[in-house]
Amino acid sequence: MSNFLDEYALILSSCERPSRYIGDEFLSANKDFNKANVKVAFVFPDKYEIGISNFGHKILYHIVNSHPLYMADRAYAPDKDFLDLLKKYNKPLYALESKKPLNSFNFLGFALQYEMSYTTILKMLEFSNVAVFSNERKDDDPIIFAGGPCAFNPAPMSDFIDLFLIGDGEEVLIEILDLYDKIKTKTRDEILAELSQIQGVYCPKYPKKTTKRIFIPDKKSHPVKSPISHFVSVHDRATVEIRRGCGRLCRFCQSAHTNLPVRERNADDIISLACDYVKNTGYDEYSLLSLSSNDHTNIENIIEKLNKHFSGTGVNVSLPSQRADKFSIKLAQLMQQEKKSAITIAPEAGSQRMRDVINKNLTQEQILNAVLSCVRSGWDKIKFYFIIGLPFEEDEDVLAIADLIKTINYNCKKEGLRLPSITCSISVFVPKPHTPFCWHGQNSIDEIERKKQLLLSRKPEIKNAKLNFHSPRVSQLEAFFTRADKGAGRFIYKLYKNGSYLDSWEENINFELYNDIACKLGIDFSKEAVKMLNPNDISPWDIIDCGLNKDWLINEYNKAKNAQNTIPCEQKCSNCGVCSNLKMHKIYDKSII
Repeated sequence: MSNFLDEYALILSSCERPSRYIGDEFLSANKDFNKANVKVAFVFPDKYEIGISNFGHKILYHIVNSHPLYMADRAYAPDKDFLDLLKKYNKPLYALESKKPLNSFNFLGFALQYEMSYTTILKMLEFSNVAVFSNERKDDDPIIFAGGPCAFNPAPMSDFIDLFLIGDGEEVLIEILDLYDKIKTKTRDEILAELSQIQGVYCPKYPKKTTKRIFIPDKKSHPVKSPISHFVSVHDRATVEIRRGCGRLCRFCQSAHTNLPVRERNADDIISLACDYVKNTGYDEYSLLSLSSNDHTNIENIIEKLNKHFSGTGVNVSLPSQRADKFSIKLAQLMQQEKKSAITIAPEAGSQRMRDVINKNLTQEQILNAVLSCVRSGWDKIKFYFIIGLPFEEDEDVLAIADLIKTINYNCKKEGLRLPSITCSISVFVPKPHTPFCWHGQNSIDEIERKKQLLLSRKPEIKNAKLNFHSPRVSQLEAFFTRADKGAGRFIYKLYKNGSYLDSWEENINFELYNDIACKLGIDFSKEAVKMLNPNDISPWDIIDCGLNKDWLINEYNKAKNAQNTIPCEQKCSNCGVCSNLKMHKIYDKSII
């Protein structure tokens, strides 16, 4: 550590927040680099405070470092000031714990969480002294792998990534490292050819239909400690994943469709993991993580048991976005025993017709009951998630967002309750691969702006509500990248070469640069974003098999046109194909606690 501080003293003293770059955090693994048979650096293409909170990274970091022969280190995207200083003093990107240059690792594993991080990955490769294009890498260069939501359409990044990990990474990653350890003396191409044969691994150099990996979450694979940031991170809390997958199958949601089938963790394991994580880390908050946390069979009993365990300690429970139809008065009371914070509910749409179109399986009465339950129990802050620009949306559906809030206010006043402070986070629909809406175009920016103003015209009627809108220009870029083919790689490369970096932060996006380069390459991403695709045509993501039957996806799209619901697979099999095609089954927690 002292040698590193001596070498980097001038850089660290000249940058903002040097604590992002020094490592040595409490509970870091700090395994011996020189003694490991295989060395992996998990690289998150966003700022330290974002990446260190990512639970997927924590799981893989834990799994690799639990293996006696392998070691995992971490790296995050430096802010621009630090990157400029590295360039000025001719220093490479390094891993936080070992302080070794990233190009000295056997594998660099990138998180593909967000389309707007693509150019950041290329810049990080450059500053690691690793060839940006995979076909230019030498035998002694690290193998670059990537996984996460964006890997389900690998085409845009296929010129730059050696291996895409499709689906759950717990087992497949160790299989990759085990095989590599046996064949690492072979040539790079030979190694890639053999690794590409592992189920769940897609290699652009040796393309083939790739079926996602499905892992049954167990206690051993779940961390009960993780590196603690030197300063506050975005999600600074202990995290326990209680459920993987979501059977609600909202038609816009990629995670629901790509993470099937539902697999619930045993209640006793959840309680044990939460207690151990808080004990080991000292956090005063723990999160029960899932795409739909209060759908867990035993959610009330779990929180009740944990409340008893943490009674009087000030340790508070946090749940992600709530399902209004499962938010009971008991659950509201259980969650506010130690500390009240905002309750988050995701109606997604204001009108019943629109909620039926997207298959939300949620009524206005259920939303109203959930909010009133919260307000009666003392919650005074409610956060809603909505989407505008959804397929088959009409102006009345947009205005229904305001009408829903007015109805909530009316009923609160009727009961003599204080009006809650409501924050509405309003995003723009982005068509995602492997969903029933993947073929439907996005609204144009002008149309989104019109709908935004339409809703804002009703703002005086809902003064207790704050409306926060996601940028339609950013959403348009997301829509282009998420459905793009391999040709988008040229666009990504040109953006990177012209300075695009950390564009996951809107203030860093140079929209003029995007437009200029797109024009030179003959790309009209505004046209591509709104394009209606033919379901019978081959899509770039068809090379990835999530287990879903294409006929089922098309049928779901047709049902959306008629505002018809599909019953959640918790209640009845929807015949999507995942369980039968991948020889899997749903797993629910049937334990009695």
